Amino acid sequence: MKDWFFSQNGAITLSLLTLISELWRGFLDAMFVLPVDFGDEQMMNLAAVIFAALFAAWGLSIWSAQQGSRRGLIVVFVINGLVLIGIPISWLLFYCPAECRADAGIFNLANSLNLILGLFAGISLAAQIWRRPQYETGLEV
Repeated sequence: MKDWFFSQNGAITLSLLTLISELWRGFLDAMFVLPVDFGDEQMMNLAAVIFAALFAAWGLSIWSAQQGSRRGLIVVFVINGLVLIGIPISWLLFYCPAECRADAGIFNLANSLNLILGLFAGISLAAQIWRRPQYETGLEV
């Protein structure tokens, strides 16, 4: 399991699971949070465009990393970190204090899952990024 966690396949899989959990969290936000906090139609449309762009960039960078792109790995790591800090951690520390979380229901599960998967993906991605690139020399060892 340790070998898989620190492999490229492990990093990609964890990143994809983190993206899926964040998509779920985004849908919950769109249904329950954004209409209350940003009832203005223009703000809702702007939020939809931002979410779509974020998820598209994240998905494309995961695909690029799967194809062996080091830049793709770095972009996945950065987006994962920004989303991890921006959503589940800020939700726990600032947006929804303890009394809010007592009534948050499914948001607790979505945020906890996103936080755990995001941390695991970040660690696995960092191991891939800091691993020395393997260059083919044409020599058999």
